[in-house]
Amino acid sequence: MPVRLRATGCLAAASLALTSCTASDSSTDSDQPVEVAWEEVQLPAHPGAPGRVVGRSVVHCADQGTTRWYVVGAVFLARPTEDQDTRPAAWISIDGTTWAPVPIDASTFWGQRAILNSAACSEGRLAAVGARSGGGHGNPRVTTFDLRADGVLVDVQAPFNLYGGVHASNVGPISGGPQGWLIAGNRVSGPAVWVTDDPSGFTLLEGVPGLADDDRTRALAQAGTWSEAEGWVVVGGGTSTESGRAVDYEPFAWVSRDGTTWTRERLPGTQGYDDAVRVVPLGDGLVAVGISGDGFAAWKREDGDWAEPVAFGSWAADASAAPYVASLVTSADGLLATVSDGSAYQLWRSVDGTTWRQVEVPVQPRTAADHALAVAASPDEPDALLVTDDGAGLRMWRATRGTGVTATPCGR
Repeated sequence: MPVRLRATGCLAAASLALTSCTASDSSTDSDQPVEVAWEEVQLPAHPGAPGRVVGRSVVHCADQGTTRWYVVGAVFLARPTEDQDTRPAAWISIDGTTWAPVPIDASTFWGQRAILNSAACSEGRLAAVGARSGGGHGNPRVTTFDLRADGVLVDVQAPFNLYGGVHASNVGPISGGPQGWLIAGNRVSGPAVWVTDDPSGFTLLEGVPGLADDDRTRALAQAGTWSEAEGWVVVGGGTSTESGRAVDYEPFAWVSRDGTTWTRERLPGTQGYDDAVRVVPLGDGLVAVGISGDGFAAWKREDGDWAEPVAFGSWAADASAAPYVASLVTSADGLLATVSDGSAYQLWRSVDGTTWRQVEVPVQPRTAADHALAVAASPDEPDALLVTDDGAGLRMWRATRGTGVTATPCGR
């Protein structure tokens, strides 16, 4: 069943670049967010049993000049049955002006109930990761999805121990690159990855030297990315021992050219808690964004070395949950990141990974289990999308031209 597109709203390419620098652009932080004129984009209903639509991730994909945008999430059924209250959902835009639901053919028990949390492309092909808590212990039951050539998103049958079992810890977000896909996560042995060059099946790599824990290190992997200069890069944080003494929680990165042989790196940290949560390529290097002290920080990697963290933002005084980085993407003019300060979600942007400024958002969801704020952007053209979920359902927004979501750095 091929995808059939129909016009549902305008999402024309939005030029988001400033033409000059301001004083606030050259500062590390600012009390005044960038003002943005946002325009809401409507998505068509997803076929199937009706309910509240939720959004979890938005992704931009490109291959040989062809562009695709995908939004993934789920439908919380208005009339749940005794054994099902959710179903997976996704949408596609080819040219940015027409949208359509992606047909989903889920055959497995947990695939039919999965909430799609992340998605990524390799050579233009989409793969997604979903989960739904259940079973005797209520643990997340992970299912991966593959977008077939006919445009139908199908769930992938996998043995229970591939993502669960007695050695399970957690399964994180998926990332894509020329070699295929990588899912970052953790097992009892420490950081682990699932890799493939074909999303119809993943291979688990756990207990791998240089990636897994050893006698001196205990760590948790958070997310990964592909870098032309480095290969696969996973970031996270943990503790190490020096002379038998535990030191502060510090940021780590794990690097692999082929996805099988890994080297652990220690990022510069502070005297407090430091954890790298997301990482993306920027130019010939990388930028990781995470938690540092009582706020956020960015680590920039150039010529094989990680620079000292640059702090930005702060935790909310009324934080009711642990702050974290929800999404990080490379745009045509820098970086965009969505974060939770422990109370509500925020959008931040940076030209070079070292100067950051908050951006106004049309909806600022409170931090909660079913709430989200995710961003996607094209690394080649000034296009960006914002997906919000404040508990009332999925909403998507675009920025109008010249709004300052990205900026041209001084001296360029």
